[in-house]
Order: sequence, then C-alpha cells, then structure tokens
Amino acid sequence: MKKISLFVSLLVCPLIAFGQLKMQSDGVFKVNNIVSGTIGNSTNNNASFGYSAMPNTSGKWNTAFGVYALFKNTTGANNTANGNHALRENTTGSYNTANGYGANYYNTTGSLNTVVGSTALLFNTTGGSNTVVGAYAVYENRTGSGNTAVGSYANYEMLNLNNTTAIGYYAENTASNQVRIGNSSVTSIGGYANWTNISDGRVKKNIRTEVPGLAFINLLKPVTYNLDMNAIDEIQKSDDPEINKRSDSIRMARSPEEKEIFEKARANKEKQVYSGFVAQDVEKAAKSVGYEFSGVDAPENEKSAYGLKYAEFVVPLVKAVQELSEQNNRLQEQVKELNAKLDKLTNVSAQPAAMGVNGESGSANNFTFSLFPNPTNGFVTVDYTMSVDAQIRIELYNLYGQRMKLIVPQQNQKEGTYSVQISVADLGTGTYIVTATSGNQNESKQLVINN
Repeated sequence: MKKISLFVSLLVCPLIAFGQLKMQSDGVFKVNNIVSGTIGNSTNNNASFGYSAMPNTSGKWNTAFGVYALFKNTTGANNTANGNHALRENTTGSYNTANGYGANYYNTTGSLNTVVGSTALLFNTTGGSNTVVGAYAVYENRTGSGNTAVGSYANYEMLNLNNTTAIGYYAENTASNQVRIGNSSVTSIGGYANWTNISDGRVKKNIRTEVPGLAFINLLKPVTYNLDMNAIDEIQKSDDPEINKRSDSIRMARSPEEKEIFEKARANKEKQVYSGFVAQDVEKAAKSVGYEFSGVDAPENEKSAYGLKYAEFVVPLVKAVQELSEQNNRLQEQVKELNAKLDKLTNVSAQPAAMGVNGESGSANNFTFSLFPNPTNGFVTVDYTMSVDAQIRIELYNLYGQRMKLIVPQQNQKEGTYSVQISVADLGTGTYIVTATSGNQNESKQLVINN
C-alpha cells in the first residue's frame, strides 16, 4: 500500500521528489537524495527537473533540466534549458535552447538563441538569434546578435559583434558581418568545386568600365613572405586583461600532447613560404591611380588584420591584357606599314642609280652601314661607307613612324668611311628603325634599345 501511495504521489503532485529508491527489509521503498521541481504545470505548461530549477512566475511552455536551470525566469516563454545553471539568469528571454553546463548562463532578455556546449555563450545577456555549438564558444559575448559559431572556443574572445560566422576550433571574428573558417594554424582550405560569387546583371547598378589595367598592375609588388604567428596573436589580443587571463589559463590547461600538436602546427605554418602582395602596398597603389579596388579588405578596428581578396585581381589583370592586346594590334598595323615602305624603298634601291652629284652614274651598292652595339642601352655607333660622292642623310624612327633622332643631317659627302656615335639613353625600351639615304640608295636596319 505504501508503494502504491508513493507511485500515485509521483504522478499527481506538481512538486515532486526524485531520488534513489531503496527497498528496506520490510519491503517498503525509501527515497534518498531528494531533488524538488515541477512537472506538467497545469497553468503554464512548464516542466522542471532539478534543485531550484525554474521557479517561474508566468512564463509558459518552458522546460528546465538541471540544478538552477532557468532559475530566474519570470515571463520568458518557450525556453529549453538542459544542464546545471543553463539559462540560469534568464528572465524574459524566449525561444532559447541551451544544452550544457552553464550554457547561456547570464542571458536575461536575449531570445532565439540556440546553444550547445559547456559554458557556451556564457556571458551573453541581451544578444539574440545566436547559434553556438562547442564548449566555450562565443564565451565573452554580451549583446552581439545573429552570430553563428561551430567549434570549441570558436569566437571565444568576440565581444558584441553582429552577423558573424566562425567555424572551427578557435576560429575568431574581429568585425561584424565577417566569416572565418579555421584558426591561424590552418594550412589548407578547399573542396571539389570553386567558390561561386553571385554576379547577376539584374542585381547590379551603376555599371561602369572605369577599371585601370596596366596603370594599376605595373604598380603592384609581388613578394614572397613568411607569417609571424606571434604578431597575429598580438594584433588580436583583447584589451581586457581578464579575458586574456582566462584565455591564457585555458591554453595552459591543455594536455602536453595537445600543446605539442599546436606548437608543431604553428611552427610549420611559419616555415611555409607564401607568394602574394602586401595589402597596404596594394591599397596605396590603388589610391594612386584613383581606383576603388574591392580586393583590399581593410580592417574595421585595430584588432583586425588587413586582408586581400585575390580573386578580385582577375578584373584589372583582364583589363591589362586587353590594353596590351590593343597596343599589339596597333603595333602590328604599324609594322605592316613600315614593311610596305621598306619594300618600296628596297625596290627603288634595286634599280640603276641616277646620276650622282658629280654627274657620274651611281651604283646599287655604293653605300653600306652598320650599328654597334645592337641591342644597346646607352650609346650606338653608326659606321657607314660611301663608294662614291653623294648626298647622305641618316635618321632614327620609332615603330609609330615618328622621327626620334637625326643622326646625320642631309649633306653632300665624299666617298670614304665615316663613324657617328649618338646617345639613346633618353629613349624608351623597344625596337626602332635606322634609315639611311645615300643618293638614290635607301637602307634600313632595326635597333633594339634596352633602357
């Protein structure tokens, strides 16, 4: 009869005793380690299991499992707290789910938080719509909302940021509206498909073609480098000594095996030689040509580091290739024109020469010249030989047909060998044409200048 009475009381009473049932020598069960709570509250449809779990006033549809779970809840509704001290300080926050010891402990009015992990989102008070999975994840946040963190210690030191995503052990966001995958020791992130950016013309406005190509690309400084892991830690270190103290104590509490693993990962990371650019140099280059370059991810605060979006470099590179292609097409046309002129001059020089300046018949081979050195980067010497007295003129042209230098002005010269040296240090690198006219004979040679 005593056993039946105990069973009925467990089913009916809103205040319940749960504990260890032990059968005595007389066959009667005795309840030890009594823990009180409420179940199936007929007024507000709440259920609580655990010492001082949810002494609720008017909140509805709440479920609390654990000592002091939802301890201060008053009007908060539709909350689920599983674990000792889970959602302990919640008063009016609603639609929260906290699983784990101390999960969302200090939450008061924040709503729509989903937390899984021991002391995850511990200090959050009013922040809402956070999704946190992992022990100590988003540990320091107070008011930040719309954050997603997956991984132990993910966004551990993040304070009051919004709309962030951190995936991975100790993955850390430093600004709102930011996504981070992995911590600073990660050496590879990848998959089996390239990243896709939405690029639909229907959602773009103010479309312009004002993208600098060569003007910007020529200012970039490709470099190789190693990462300084200690410098990264120093930049991201919190201004709050207490946060750093807790963070340090956690790192010191790791097992020797775990510490060795991470020290090795950091050392390997610092040995890796990378190729790329320095973000500050890229930013300076873009500003110098008036280019609002989206490839530079400038920090929003002193705790954030500069970043580069290397995919964005494709656009100015394509523009540079187009500019080079256009220049090449123009040069090809000019070369065709120059070749046509050379062919015409060659045909003329192959014909019998007219009477010379002294009335004597000329010869098709009455003039030769040479260039030395070729290629050159400072001076060039023009040596020429005249087999008859004749009028002479030697000029230097670029491939656009523009005369750059008059080497020998038009004049009468007697037969003989001559040498003229000129400076080409003021000319740009490229290919030039030296033309010489002696009587009715015309000769041309290419000169390559490497300045």
